[in-house]
Amino acid sequence: MCNLSLNVMLMTGFVICWSSGFIGSRLADEAPISAMDMFAWRFIAATLIASLWWALSRQRGVTPTGWLREMGVGALTMGGYLLGVVLAIGEGVSAGATALITAQQPLLAAAITTLWLREQLPWVAWLGLGIAATGVALCIAGDWQGAGSASGWAYALPLLAVISVTLGSILAARRPSGLDMPATLTAQLAAASLIFLIAALGDGQLERPGSELMTWQTLGWLIVLSSFGGYGFFTACLRRVGVNAVSSAIYITPPVTLAWSAWMFGESVDTLQLGGMALALLGVAIALIAQHRFGTLEA
Repeated sequence: MCNLSLNVMLMTGFVICWSSGFIGSRLADEAPISAMDMFAWRFIAATLIASLWWALSRQRGVTPTGWLREMGVGALTMGGYLLGVVLAIGEGVSAGATALITAQQPLLAAAITTLWLREQLPWVAWLGLGIAATGVALCIAGDWQGAGSASGWAYALPLLAVISVTLGSILAARRPSGLDMPATLTAQLAAASLIFLIAALGDGQLERPGSELMTWQTLGWLIVLSSFGGYGFFTACLRRVGVNAVSSAIYITPPVTLAWSAWMFGESVDTLQLGGMALALLGVAIALIAQHRFGTLEA
């Protein structure tokens, strides 16, 4: 019971902080400097903070193989994933729609772990994932009119982000590096910093943050909630409950993101979206309970 309560707390923190990343991307798109520059500075600052944490923890024993493995995970789950999200929102896809599209990640993860890695998933869990996917589809239908200002090809960007984060999740869960949390975050954030530095320099010269309050507020949001909160909980949950459970919980992020967007940006939520949210929550609950009952959640 104690382990279950801790898992629930970790998963709740993960959903909230993971959802904050979509809101942060929307804030970055409205900031005085470009979103690419904002994310580059975000990851540079977060890497420096993680490096300081790692140095103060006095925990060593990092092997080159483990370090490179965590950099690979960070390049996929942070760099590739967020690059797709930032580009999608920059092209006009709404934060809610982006979250809804990337929420298809559990189906891809379940298919890969079942067909490729031969991990058994109970049929009840598949039923829950199917119900949740239906709920997400309803949310997308309700949000489509508002998100339709983007070009059609822009909706492929969140799908590429889904592939990236799924592969990174499987790599992290199946081939753990053995690094402690400070070293893990330092390696992953360093890889994401490199990717966004290249992306920012590809757009031109990397612009300094300046003195505007909104820039620093957005940076603080992205560093505290999205970087350390989102990926800290992400890593901890992967290690405790496994890739399928974490992937299933991602279905909860679209309703949270839509509610957050409605509160912060005044985006409307219609009846169809509310029904989709409820269905998605029901589906993920069925999937998580089935995985826990049949022992596919790691203790």
